[in-house]
Amino acid sequence: MRLSELRILYEVFDQNRTLVQMAISSIDKEYVSIEDIECDEYFKYGNLYYSSNDYVDDYFGNLLDRNEAFFCCGYDDYFHEDDIVTVYEYRDTSRYSRRFAEQNCDWQEYNDEFYDHDAISYHDLCYAEDAGEIRSTGEAYYHEEDGCWYTYPEDDREEYTRGYHNGSYQSVNFDKKSKYKIGYEIEKEDQDVLESINIEDFEEETDNVWRKERDGSLNDDCGYELISPTFEFNIDKIFEHIESNSVLVNHINAEISTRCGGHIHLSEEGLNGDELFDKVKGYTPLLYALYYGRVDKTYSKGKSNEDLKNDNEKYQAIKIHYDRIEFRIISAVPNVKTLKWRTKLLMMILQHPTDDIIKAYYNVDTKFTKLLKQTYSDEKLVELKERFIKFTKEFEGLDINNKNN
Repeated sequence: MRLSELRILYEVFDQNRTLVQMAISSIDKEYVSIEDIECDEYFKYGNLYYSSNDYVDDYFGNLLDRNEAFFCCGYDDYFHEDDIVTVYEYRDTSRYSRRFAEQNCDWQEYNDEFYDHDAISYHDLCYAEDAGEIRSTGEAYYHEEDGCWYTYPEDDREEYTRGYHNGSYQSVNFDKKSKYKIGYEIEKEDQDVLESINIEDFEEETDNVWRKERDGSLNDDCGYELISPTFEFNIDKIFEHIESNSVLVNHINAEISTRCGGHIHLSEEGLNGDELFDKVKGYTPLLYALYYGRVDKTYSKGKSNEDLKNDNEKYQAIKIHYDRIEFRIISAVPNVKTLKWRTKLLMMILQHPTDDIIKAYYNVDTKFTKLLKQTYSDEKLVELKERFIKFTKEFEGLDINNKNN
């Protein structure tokens, strides 16, 4: 390096020898030029300097080659070009980061592209009420009676189910002593049970507090989703309500397929969804360990606790609503017995809340053992704990076995 260039560096970095050495190293690696530094067209990343003409620091704090970066106006920040999605706003076409598009409640996704309300009809698409998603008008049916689109013809009457999210959520309180509430979504594929009772009789038999709906993710011929009322969290009384009703037992014990899930919603009086999640997030790796087959699925994506909260996508493992949290990671419900066990597990988590994963692991290894042994053999329990450790390291970067944590 020429003496004149060294003088420039010492002047720019106020005679700080350490910073000058970093700059020299950066120049040697061709991350930045002396001209970039002299013209103040550079930035520091880690222990090196980079030309702002050739590199950017993106939204997530990653270093990107400018040729591979995209500036998202929605966030006023850079993203990798692989994160770009197309957004249609009526007749106009724009590009945004996927993160921004997914968090915009006015846009709907279809085939990895996003549409606002006006663009949906302009592009011959529609919102299928029973599927809860965008469909081509060529694969949906318009119902004149209610002015909505569905995935089934208008003359295909809802004899055994209601339409998707057709109806209001009901509540069942007992003695009003619990500050917690819980609700279940139970997906099934069993044609015999589906057609064992028409929808009017089902609603009458379940006191009009349970819903039985179509779901676009299930087989049209045999699929249905049971939506429970929001229960005051009293395990004995919840399952007295369920087990005393043969229609409910029959429907919950029905057959399942790999398309089925068993989401559970949880809320606490006085807390919003963010606050409740923060209170129990130490147990996220436990849920991943229990339902490890769903961690990498698009409909229940496993993420770190930080990303679960910051991204808050619809199809992530734990969805945080404004007034509750939804455990989407939980798999299909085979029967009432399993549903009761899962309810007891969530009660244990509420009774021993923690945001500390290591403390949660200790609780699982001690306080939770009796409950876990109702389902897991000693050998399977060891495997469960190993998965807890594995997912903690994978998603949180934390090694539970390292005593220096």
